[in-house]
Amino acid sequence: MFSGLLLSALVFTHGIASGDARPGSAVLWTRVDRAAELTVEVSTDPSFQRITLSRNVPASAESDFTAKVVVEPLEPGRTYFYRWRGEAVSSDVGTFQTAPRPDVSTGVRFAFSGDSDGSLSGGAPAYNHFEALDAARRENLDFFVYLGDTIYADSAFRAPASTLEQFRDAYKVNRDLPALRDLLRSTSIYAIWDDHEVQNDYQGQTVDLALYAAGRRAFLEYMPLQEFSFPDRKYCAGDPLFRLFHWGKDIDILIPDERSCRSASALAACTPPGGTPDPAPTLPSVFRLAAGLPLSPPPGCLEALADPSRTMLGGFQRLVLKSALLYSKAKFKFVINEVAIQEIYALPYDRWEGYQAERREILSFIRDNNIGNVIFLTADAHANLINKVYVDRFRDPTPVADEFVTGPIATRTLQRDLQETIEIPPGAFSEALELVGVSCANLDAYSYGLVEVDAQAGTATITLKDDQGNVLRSQINPGVACVKTIGP
Repeated sequence: MFSGLLLSALVFTHGIASGDARPGSAVLWTRVDRAAELTVEVSTDPSFQRITLSRNVPASAESDFTAKVVVEPLEPGRTYFYRWRGEAVSSDVGTFQTAPRPDVSTGVRFAFSGDSDGSLSGGAPAYNHFEALDAARRENLDFFVYLGDTIYADSAFRAPASTLEQFRDAYKVNRDLPALRDLLRSTSIYAIWDDHEVQNDYQGQTVDLALYAAGRRAFLEYMPLQEFSFPDRKYCAGDPLFRLFHWGKDIDILIPDERSCRSASALAACTPPGGTPDPAPTLPSVFRLAAGLPLSPPPGCLEALADPSRTMLGGFQRLVLKSALLYSKAKFKFVINEVAIQEIYALPYDRWEGYQAERREILSFIRDNNIGNVIFLTADAHANLINKVYVDRFRDPTPVADEFVTGPIATRTLQRDLQETIEIPPGAFSEALELVGVSCANLDAYSYGLVEVDAQAGTATITLKDDQGNVLRSQINPGVACVKTIGP
């Protein structure tokens, strides 16, 4: 007679996750189906015979029943296991590694990718089941870099998110895919957002602030990361999510936020009345003529692109990034880069090329201070590219850094965009990439990048792979594998 009063068992609805691992701490995350007082347990033993530490964490409706906590103190360079418990129910067991001490020389093995639209079409995922994440998980990673567009709040397969609840729902859709849950359970992540966590190509200085706030809150609720306050309110819709991590002595991970503070795009200045945006405004005149374009872009376009008052990072975050690069003692400095910094020329408005003064300032700073082994790891382009980064490919052709672009995990690839939307033949675009020195280009693969640092040899090898774990090959030159080693 009392059965109707009994509550069903607590359910851990969307898996578990760990992130922002440091030598002595990590962020742990989960979600349940109702308000509950949860306990997270951490151990060096997968059977939890001995508990290293435990923390009590509430899950409430205010946070959409997510729970997130920084666990510390932990030992550097250790493998830990964790589980969540509540109402006599336990979650799956997850694992993560803490970062080594910053004075210890050690290698690392990690993967990176982004652009994951798990939206449904006809009851099934519109693109795939995130197989690239399954392949990355099998790489025995120290961590994974989840590099932007972690959801598509404005996916073509549903109405664009405009409320906090709709943003939250987009994360739930992605977490329903086993590949993402399995990856998050198997290793820690360093996550950063890009535009689709709010809306396509948004800029912090022009975005609807209510929409930005809802997208930001959902991102922080569903990702295992810490946010820190930065005094950059003059420029930013919110505090930029900049973080810096040291993985032992030889590896630094720098994560700038390239959305929250950026100025308005120069797109309008490069679009003639009643026309379409200039497709390659910064391409040298001789190449514009060869491509059938006018000698120059619309009046005022180049001036807008080079306007020194326009910013992608905001003043304070830019200073922090430059200082982190300058004072880094690591051999390899990996900059987790939301949008490409290499010169591609075609439609540059949302990339670093669209913010030329700041791009030049940062790259010149790297070169002028002899900061070696700066490696940009990038997603967003829905393509795989390996290229040197120059201040100016044609006028100042001294390489400053290297860039590796990979993805997507699950959305339309660049080649399909070129064919279906932009109506540019992929072959013509590949020829343009060859012109600007891209050493490997594959525009039509669901993919990820694998980074392997050998501290003893003093090398970093970056390999771009497809969603089955196969090494990609260049579509420009099929004899070239998408692999490059930097160093010693």
